[in-house]
Amino acid sequence: MLYINLYKQMRILLIYDLPVTEEDDRKIYSRFHRDITRLGFYMLQYSVYSKVIQNDTSMKQNISKVEKITPSKGNVIILRITEKQYQDMIYLRGEKNKFDLLVGGKEFVIFGGDEDEFKNTV
Repeated sequence: MLYINLYKQMRILLIYDLPVTEEDDRKIYSRFHRDITRLGFYMLQYSVYSKVIQNDTSMKQNISKVEKITPSKGNVIILRITEKQYQDMIYLRGEKNKFDLLVGGKEFVIFGGDEDEFKNTV
């Protein structure tokens, strides 16, 4: 059985607060929201998004991509946490996101191949 180190797997939390008082601000907000979902972020709650990353290189690439689409007004924060820290999150109200149930599960999922093929590469 393969052991997955949850302290090495990482997630990015993207937290933002953008103004929406004027029509132009709402358009910018909508564009930013659309762009971060296209980058693979999914919503945890309003203005809090998450994405699974593999390593520090992926972290730097994602920061660069988010910097390019970040509006000039408002606040945008990126926080990197381990999968273990993410799984220790306590829900006081509400339910886990369905995406978290798939990605954050303790099962190991192999896409695009079979288990024997994977074992030969490890």
